[in-house]
Amino acid sequence: MRRRARAPWLVALVAFLLAQVAVAQEEAPSPPGRAETARLVWSTLIAVDHANRTGNYAVLRDLGAPDFRSANDPAKLAVVFASIRARDLGLARVVLSNPVYSEEPGLTETGLYEVKGRFPGRPEGISFELYFQYAEGAWKIYALAIAALEDEADPGAETGQE
Repeated sequence: MRRRARAPWLVALVAFLLAQVAVAQEEAPSPPGRAETARLVWSTLIAVDHANRTGNYAVLRDLGAPDFRSANDPAKLAVVFASIRARDLGLARVVLSNPVYSEEPGLTETGLYEVKGRFPGRPEGISFELYFQYAEGAWKIYALAIAALEDEADPGAETGQE
């Protein structure tokens, strides 16, 4: 009789553990491929560009992962990107070329997707350091840093290539 009493409990425990494995797999997918990584970079920098041009950082915030949203309100993001906005860095031009990665994009020990690189350009290039968190079924902005690269030579311009 005691054996029968354990069976429903054991079935419930196994079901619970299987559900936890499924959740863990959802939280840690394989990293995006090269094309998807470029799309993440382009769309993030374009979102920052749109926020800078309109002064409305709510959409940029809403595109972020839950941790990004809870740490940043639109007013804070406006302050964070004030120097880029004042400089009128022109992030929209990034869609005209492929990102040059300073190291191979990949997952960190904490499961964030780390992407570092630059877009060469004249008179200045753009460097970026982006972290994405897999949340709500997609890779979303977790943290980002963007800076101008002074006197960045465009390799294509120097060699005559396009």
